[in-house]
Amino acid sequence: MDTDNSSGNSAERRVRTQVDPADLQRLLEAGPDSCLVLSEGRMQVREASPRDGDGLVVVTRADLIAQLGESPADNDLVTQAALLDSEVRSLGA
Repeated sequence: MDTDNSSGNSAERRVRTQVDPADLQRLLEAGPDSCLVLSEGRMQVREASPRDGDGLVVVTRADLIAQLGESPADNDLVTQAALLDSEVRSLGA
């Protein structure tokens, strides 16, 4: 069950990033036309681009492979996830 712990100690609260390396790994393992989509506040790997109003495409599998290759190192996934997370946050998502 999700709860709001905003009244708790700030040391107990954790900031949830929008994009994490596991999301990118799942995208790399998905089909060739897949993309990472932010929809309803969470990241989803989809087999095709969403219809209008059905989510924000964060990165396509093809673009991710073009930037990192098909088997990137873990630290490259961490760096790319941080960059994409920053882009998503700058959009106000």
